Amino acid sequence: MENKYIINRWALIRRGELSVTPENIEIHPVFLHTLSREDFESAFRQIGYMFYQIMTDISKNPERFAMPLYDESTTLYGATKAQESRYAAWRPMWLLYTIFIHGNLVDCKFSVDIPAFRQSNKVKNSHLLFKLLSDYGFVFSGLSNYKIAPKTKEFTVEYPDNPNVINVMALVARKAAKVMKDDLFYKWSFRLIEEAFDVFSYTDPIYAVYDKTRTSDEKNFIKAFHIAMKKKCYFYQSGGGNEGPGIRYYDKESVMKRKGPYLFQLWDNKGDLQLHLRIRSVEKCLSLYNEISMPDEITEMFRYSDSGCINHSKGTCYMGIEYIFEGITHWHCGCCSTLFWLRPKAENIQYYVKMLEIGEKK
Repeated sequence: MENKYIINRWALIRRGELSVTPENIEIHPVFLHTLSREDFESAFRQIGYMFYQIMTDISKNPERFAMPLYDESTTLYGATKAQESRYAAWRPMWLLYTIFIHGNLVDCKFSVDIPAFRQSNKVKNSHLLFKLLSDYGFVFSGLSNYKIAPKTKEFTVEYPDNPNVINVMALVARKAAKVMKDDLFYKWSFRLIEEAFDVFSYTDPIYAVYDKTRTSDEKNFIKAFHIAMKKKCYFYQSGGGNEGPGIRYYDKESVMKRKGPYLFQLWDNKGDLQLHLRIRSVEKCLSLYNEISMPDEITEMFRYSDSGCINHSKGTCYMGIEYIFEGITHWHCGCCSTLFWLRPKAENIQYYVKMLEIGEKK
């Protein structure tokens, strides 16, 4: 089926932001008081698969999930409707998180604190999502047509096919709330179970990019590049966008604090890992071609030309830059991000650093 709505595509993009649970994971003993390690890990992975499948199904049939149905071809990128659609696929996870931080686990059933749940729940059409979640194995008791009636005093949640799912989900939600990392519940991050309930050490923004990456080559690059930037004593902070998480590197802390120009941005753009470079002097960089054999991805970066700019015409974009490479005139728009970006490789980090060092200043 051809994508018609914004949510069709963005559900898959958000699906790509789910954490990738590694083959070998650490589980802190505090999570294993009532379950064996094998039972806990099995349920944890099952929930991850469930979240993945829910987002897949939303992408195929958003109407079934009461998702916003805004036509992608007629909705402006910056419109409120577009922004709503970009994050709507998280709603089933938001609802589950709100459930499991408001109540108590009793004999493999979760009893929901209705007043607390009502006050915190911000998910639209919750009753429709309750019904949809039942298709994935959840059983809700005490509701009236999946709605919380005015006189409802209690409702419970079970997962008969594997009661451990309720136990694990309640524990992970509790941990996420304790360390104020609710987004890691939505993304079902294994980082939440590696430490005790009141401890969370994975605050470095690199984990938001690294933990969603699905290829070993990209993981190797992310780790190696981050180490290289820290060795150069660069400052860094989170810096992605609607399209995915990222991290930005600065040579001065003062520039970082005022959100000034960054030198590098490592960005997972809709599942496409990109390295953006703040190159201002193309001529200085191109002079290196007479001295060094450059990697293919750098050469392609200079061969690329923008066809236009969303803010200005080609001739009037004051942020753009024009240069000649291989006898051809190229032009890049600089309104929305850095002028140059590439798909990086770990073995070529030295060249990216060299390019930036000589081309960062005019």
